[in-house]
Amino acid sequence: MVGLGGGFITVPILLLAFGMRPGEAAGTSLALVVANSAAGATTYLLQRRVHIRLGLLFAAGGFPGSILGALAAARISAPIFDWLFAAFLIAVAGDMFVNRATRLTGRSANPGATPYGMHPVRALALGFGVGVVSSLFGIGGGVLVVPSLLYFSDLPAHMISATSHFAIVLTSPVGFATHWSQHDIRWAYVAPLVLGGILGGPIGARLSLRLNQNALLVWVASALAIAALALVARNFVQ
Repeated sequence: MVGLGGGFITVPILLLAFGMRPGEAAGTSLALVVANSAAGATTYLLQRRVHIRLGLLFAAGGFPGSILGALAAARISAPIFDWLFAAFLIAVAGDMFVNRATRLTGRSANPGATPYGMHPVRALALGFGVGVVSSLFGIGGGVLVVPSLLYFSDLPAHMISATSHFAIVLTSPVGFATHWSQHDIRWAYVAPLVLGGILGGPIGARLSLRLNQNALLVWVASALAIAALALVARNFVQ
C-alpha cells in the first residue's frame, strides 16, 4: 500500500512473535523481499518506468554493503539489534509522519521526463549504505531507497518506486545468499512468507488507490513506532 516493501514489518513480527535470532529474522525476511522486488521490478521494467543507470549505480554500491550487513547481523547481540532496529524504525516513522504531505511537492510527474538521476559518487555511497542496512535488518532497503531518491535525485514521481524495486532486486539476493551461507534462513517460514507476499501485493496495490495516502502513512508510522517500543520493552521484561 505504501510502496516500501514488507521487510520493515516482517522482521519485528519474526523477532517478537516467533522468537527468531536477529540473523535468522533478517535472512528469512529477505526471502520475501527478493520475491516481491522481483515481481515489482519486472512489471516496472515492462512499463519502462525504471531509471536503469541510477538503479545499477545503487546496486554497485549495494553489493559490498549487502555482504557486510549480513555478516554483521550474524554477529550482533539480540539486545543491541533491538535497540538499533528500534531507532531505525522510529527514524523511518518520523520521516513518514513529518514529510508525508511535502516530499513530492514540486516534483515532476511527467512520464515523458528524462531526468539525469543523481551524481554517480552519491549514488554509489547511498547504495552502499542501503545495502548494509538492508541486509543487517532484513528489510530490503525500500524504506531507504525511496527517501534517497526523493531527496537526492531529480527523478519524476512515476520513476521513484520503479527504480527502487529495480535496485532492490539486484542487491537483496546478495544479502540473502550471504545469510544462507551463514545458515540464517529458517526455510519452514520462507514459502508461507513468499506466498503471502504474492497474494497480498496486488491487494495492497489496489487498496492504495482507494485510501487517503496521508492517513495511510500516519497509520504505518504509528505501527512502526509501536513495533519499535515493543522491541525495546522486551529487553526490560526479560
